[in-house]
This record gives sequence, C-alpha cells and structure tokens, in this order.
Amino acid sequence: MTTKEVWQLNDEEFKEIEDLFEKKIALENLSKIIDADNQKLYDKLIKDYGKTVHEFNSWWDKMAKKYSWEGKNWWLDFETKKIMTNQ
Repeated sequence: MTTKEVWQLNDEEFKEIEDLFEKKIALENLSKIIDADNQKLYDKLIKDYGKTVHEFNSWWDKMAKKYSWEGKNWWLDFETKKIMTNQ
C-alpha cells in the first residue's frame, strides 16, 4: 500500500490540530497516573478528555468537508504539515 498526499496545511490549521493532538495525548498520559480515588480530579479529567476528543474529531470532519479530501483514513505528517492517506 502506498501513501498519498491529500492536503498541505497552512500554519494556522497545523497549529490548531497540533494543539488538540498534544492536549489529547497529555490527557491520555495523565489518565494513566491519576488516582481514580480522587473522584473530583478524575471526573474533570474524563470531562476534559471527552471534550478534547470531540474537538479533535470535529477538526478532521470540518477540514475533510471544507477541502473535499480524498479517501477516508487520513493522518498528519507533523514534519511536513501534510495530510496523508493510503492509496
């Protein structure tokens, strides 16, 4: 299977998804070390994670619709700022 470039993100688009990705990963890592007995903190983590995942997925949906991206399974090459897909 080969990969194909779908879209070149501009700096603003890249910053938006990069921030969401970093926040999502940080919350996932925090969930591994947080004490579930601390209910208040755990509930906040779950709420923040749900919101972040929704924003992350919405970004992909919005961009795919806005630019009529080919394919269905996209990923971001963080070094080149390009959206890629399998061909």
